[in-house]
Amino acid sequence: MCLSKVYMKKKTDGSVVVEEASRVTVNEGAIEVQTLFGEVKVLPGYFIREVDLLKNSIVLEERG
Repeated sequence: MCLSKVYMKKKTDGSVVVEEASRVTVNEGAIEVQTLFGEVKVLPGYFIREVDLLKNSIVLEERG
């Protein structure tokens, strides 16, 4: 099973939001990241910049 790290890229830096994300969805302009254990983080104001399946990473970027 492959889980991905989700990074939140701001204009100044990047930080890990979720270490082991099992699901990422876009819902009404917000990104929802779910872990294997069902924990959900909602990130309004971000969009998916990059998904790298080889590195198991997802980069979110702040809008605007």
